This record gives sequence, structure tokens and C-alpha cells, in this order.
Amino acid sequence: MKHHTTCVTPEIRKLGERDISKITHHFMRLDQETRSARFGAFVKDAVIKNYAEHVIGIDTLVFGAFVDGELRAIGELRGLLKPSPQDAELALSVEPDWQEKGIGSTLFSRLMAASQNRGIKTLHVFFSNQNKIMQSIAARHHPEITLNNGQIEATIDPPWATPVSYAKEIAEDAIAYFRQVFQATA
Repeated sequence: MKHHTTCVTPEIRKLGERDISKITHHFMRLDQETRSARFGAFVKDAVIKNYAEHVIGIDTLVFGAFVDGELRAIGELRGLLKPSPQDAELALSVEPDWQEKGIGSTLFSRLMAASQNRGIKTLHVFFSNQNKIMQSIAARHHPEITLNNGQIEATIDPPWATPVSYAKEIAEDAIAYFRQVFQATA
């Protein structure tokens, strides 16, 4: 049941090793349907915990969406160290009570910008053809769609990086950092 009916503006920031506990708690709050949507099948708690402990890696960029200080959604950009032409995979998970509030769209856009600034030429997003929310989010970025056994692959070509896109990411990172500092001292 979704309790929050209005759009929210989450605080988005990059996640690191210090956030593993928050990431684990986020994944554990996903219900069966949301776990299946994120991982392609229902996965047990032990698998979720193991995944969360290893989600932060050298070839992965992870963003978190925080609402009232609580991690409610995660966006992952995986495969950043692949050889050229560079491609990566984008994945999202939004807790059930926070879906359809604009959080997934906000994270998706941040991941698109991050991929742009890292020279990613092709993004791959995989989801079930039953996942209408992801279809809607991906469609805003004009993907090429491939359907295979009920699984959709949306392929998106991010725009080229610009000085403005780099500056925007640096500014967003700085704002998130200072918010954390001020919250820790408050």
C-alpha cells in the first residue's frame, strides 16, 4: 500500500562504503514484487544482504535518494570500466511506498547525467514487460526497445558531456556533501 500520495523531492547523493548498512536496509524493505522487478526474480534475504555488501565497487556508481533522512531508492550505474566503446547498465530500486512519486525518474536522470560525464556511449536498462513504471521512465529518454521472453532491454545513448554537465555534477556533489556535514553537526 502506498501511503505517500504527493510527489517528493528527495535528496540525491552518491553512496559509498560507509552507506552499506543503509543500502542493506533499503533492499530488505523491498517487497517480493519490487525485489522481482529489480533483480529479475524473487531473491531471498541472504542473497539481498550479500548483494548489498558488494554493490559498491570500482566499476559501479551508486546514487541514493533520501526522504527525511532515510534511504528510499537506489540507482546503480554498472560496468564503468569496460573497454571502449563504453557501455554500462542502469538499475533502479524504489521502495513500494515511495513509488510513483518521481523518485525513480529523478534517480534515472542523475544516472543519465553521470553516464554522460563518464563517456558512456550506450546504457542498457533491463526490466519486465509488466513493469509499467520503468517503461514510462525509460520512454522519456527515447530508448531503442528489444523484447525477449517478457524481458525488455531499453538501450539509450546518453548525450556527449559538456562543461555545463560536468559543472552541474560537481555542484550537486558539493551540495550533497555540505548537507551531510551540516546534518552531522546539527
